[in-house]
Amino acid sequence: MASGPCSFTIIELLIAASIMGVVGLAVLSTFGAGLRTFDRVQAFGGPQADVLLFLDQIEHDLRNTLKTAGIKFTGTAQKVSFAALGSKLDEDDNELIYLGEKSYYFDSSQSEVVSEQRDYAQAVSATEPGAGDVTTERVAQVTDLKFKYYFYKETIENEQKKYEYGWKDTWYDEDNPPKGVSVELTFKNGEQEISWQRTVFIPAGGDIPSDDEAQPENQGEGEV
Repeated sequence: MASGPCSFTIIELLIAASIMGVVGLAVLSTFGAGLRTFDRVQAFGGPQADVLLFLDQIEHDLRNTLKTAGIKFTGTAQKVSFAALGSKLDEDDNELIYLGEKSYYFDSSQSEVVSEQRDYAQAVSATEPGAGDVTTERVAQVTDLKFKYYFYKETIENEQKKYEYGWKDTWYDEDNPPKGVSVELTFKNGEQEISWQRTVFIPAGGDIPSDDEAQPENQGEGEV
């Protein structure tokens, strides 16, 4: 029996068309999801990414600060300085970890958050705040930055406990860091102005009491 030209029935063509339609739909759906993901990544790669990295960085540094002779925890509404671990490269490009002073402040003239670090010898020998060799990095573009410092003090009067607690705009305690730091900032993402706030508790500042009335309240909008 001689074989004729290759031909398809209507049913086979319909099945093939259905399969191609399903495959095409899956490809289009995957492509669309990829484009949406790409758009989100591109959006996140702008000011929001820098601000989030700054918040993670300062939280890490604050949580790891410690009481150190010669380096005091000091803070104002727009600058905070404290003892922290830093890193630098030696002559052979090996990373060295050292104890020094870390500072974060708001440069209003450039609308930027700036970080500074100096090693221990530079920090304790400086005759004025900010003196000595400093490693400076501009970490994020913001339109405003404010720090607040949480304090808690427990005393006993007439055999009863008395609590003093709250937020301060400055911190100059010679012996202890605050129990927590609130970081409030505002930045622009395109035409939109966004405000974020993060509260960081500091282990070196002592435990936060479990009593509800002595707990700090989160402030601001868009906490992250």
